Amino acid sequence: IALLLSLCLGAAVVVEGVGATGQATGAGSRSSALMTPDIGAAAGRAAPHSAGGGGGSAAEDEAVAWLVAHKPAGDNSSTEFLRAHAKEAIVSREAFPWAASVPLEMFQDWVLPYTHFDERPEDWRFTFTEQLSPLLKKDMSLQQAATAVQQGIWKAFGEPAIVFKSNQTPQVLSPSDVFAKRYGSCTGLSIFLVDGLRSCGIPARVVGTAEWNRPEKGNHNWVEVWFDGRWNFIDPAPGPATWNEAWFVDVAHQAVEHGLNGIYTPVKWQPKQADALYPVTWRTPTLQLPAIELTAAYQASHRSAAPASQQRMLFGLGTSQVLAAAPGLALRQPLLGLPGFGELLMRADLSARVQ
Repeated sequence: IALLLSLCLGAAVVVEGVGATGQATGAGSRSSALMTPDIGAAAGRAAPHSAGGGGGSAAEDEAVAWLVAHKPAGDNSSTEFLRAHAKEAIVSREAFPWAASVPLEMFQDWVLPYTHFDERPEDWRFTFTEQLSPLLKKDMSLQQAATAVQQGIWKAFGEPAIVFKSNQTPQVLSPSDVFAKRYGSCTGLSIFLVDGLRSCGIPARVVGTAEWNRPEKGNHNWVEVWFDGRWNFIDPAPGPATWNEAWFVDVAHQAVEHGLNGIYTPVKWQPKQADALYPVTWRTPTLQLPAIELTAAYQASHRSAAPASQQRMLFGLGTSQVLAAAPGLALRQPLLGLPGFGELLMRADLSARVQ
């Protein structure tokens, strides 16, 4: 009887396969519904790494130091929790060829962080890497790996497949919420997809607007992924999708800078890079997160009368070229300097700031 009670209690502790804040779960606490035999070997390891106990490699120690130095205010995650994330991030970075090609600064800014808005910090990285590894091949490019994750993540965690369901923010926000409900709206699915991409060493970020500049209003979040020397956007909804094409492209060009109708990516881990604030309107009062404004780039992708394919090409050139092509915008200081990794992302010389 005691044994049966122990087994039942153990099964009830971790249902979703994702640990709560400050806790690093091991192999024994992963949900069997989310496990596939021998998946870990595809990522270059056979079992989860222990979160506790001493230091690791020099790269792991550097990643831990970065997380400690940049951890957002209010995040009370333990050092052991940070080390668990750092260790898994370094394992993926060293195991996947495309991940190893990502410059250190890009890795630190857009792979290593484990939260985006105000969702719970969770130990999601091992579970994601383990379940998504079968979608990947060692000879893939960064774009091919990103495409494989984007297309396969919705069915990679068993049945039922994860689907889109509107008006679920903030009830379904963290990865464990999506695992439990098997659905999410744009914010929850954007976080889910970005976390999945980061678990495979792919630089990714959540982008969105608090309110569309149109009569019916509405908000939206989506995903950008770094490959081919530029950021490329995609909608997080399950189903067929093409890079730099989405239903919101037309309405995005109507966005207005410096406020509720702007387009931003939150950078609470890198507040010194911020040139704006992202209004998190699902909290009362509205939470203002440090952000990089991307409104001009999305506006510029539609300022010519060129066919849609050429407009997408304009966006695909990268932020600096897009802004250079936008009338009335001058390029100022670098926003992200990435030596040896293509162009510098540049910030537009904007006349006003978010108040």
